[in-house]
Amino acid sequence: MLALALIIPFTAFGGEWGELAERFDHPERYRILFERMADRGIPEERIRALFGSEKALERDNAALKERSDPGEIPDHQQAEREANQRYLDRTKILAEHLREHREVYRAMERRYRIRREVIGAILLKESALGRYGGLDHDAFVVFNTLYDGLEVPDDPGSEMTNRAPRLIRMAREQLIALAVFAFRRDLSLSELRLPASYAGAVGIPQWLPVHLPQAVSAGDDPPDLSHSPDAILSTGNLLRNKLGWPEAMLDFARLANLDEIVAAWRSFDTGRTSFVRNQGPDGQPLRRFDRAHSEIPNVGYVAQYVRGLMGYNNSSDYALGVLQIARRAHQLRTDG
Repeated sequence: MLALALIIPFTAFGGEWGELAERFDHPERYRILFERMADRGIPEERIRALFGSEKALERDNAALKERSDPGEIPDHQQAEREANQRYLDRTKILAEHLREHREVYRAMERRYRIRREVIGAILLKESALGRYGGLDHDAFVVFNTLYDGLEVPDDPGSEMTNRAPRLIRMAREQLIALAVFAFRRDLSLSELRLPASYAGAVGIPQWLPVHLPQAVSAGDDPPDLSHSPDAILSTGNLLRNKLGWPEAMLDFARLANLDEIVAAWRSFDTGRTSFVRNQGPDGQPLRRFDRAHSEIPNVGYVAQYVRGLMGYNNSSDYALGVLQIARRAHQLRTDG
């Protein structure tokens, strides 16, 4: 009976995935991953083909260092604010892009009722309208590297003690999303390359794989997020049909005092705050700017659109920056 008691837990833990999982440094993580992929309807033969491939053993050490070395982790608030100012100073580039792709943007506005300047501002912030040269990583390899390569420090005081488990869970969800996406479109992830940043964000709009089902094509070919027309339409589709963008078209006249609102937000933002949310990703409460400063004209109106944009990037500064850039691009369009 003792021998049986020792055998049963091992068999249950290893399951049918034992040999495949043993290819990796953390087989226990891969057993969980394979079971969850199977639960999502991915056929066993596809899982075995992908994780039995040579590509599954590729490692993106540069991406791993960027995500796991505390010295490489940027000050996200400062980085967003610097990016906002940088792109506000380059809004003429966006105005030219809007003119170049005006037919696609016109179709996007009709289909999704989202101002073209908002979509353009997102693409400008995400990848400089596709001119950013950092899309030299592969999304699958990035997340597979994080999933197998991240270590959870024993030191409770380490910055990575809490961060690493969150990144491991995130990488697992993105790998599952990639497998589901490839299966539903009959693609082979071991052969397909998805150009991405070091963070695994795909294409011009810098999407995480969980959003790939929202990609649409401007033509008859499958959607390609490294192609500007597809990126424009896909981003409109994501905002409208997944992220809760307000039904009403944005009224730029009601952003007349946006710079004043942003200045008030920055004075308010002293930590544990959000423009529109009650709690952070860790579940801890946050102070809400829109409620604390509801007396400022148009704060409630701006908050609707900030909420939609924070579904795209969970940063109040990111969302406000998109609106500032969009407003300036609109001014350039109407002035010109």
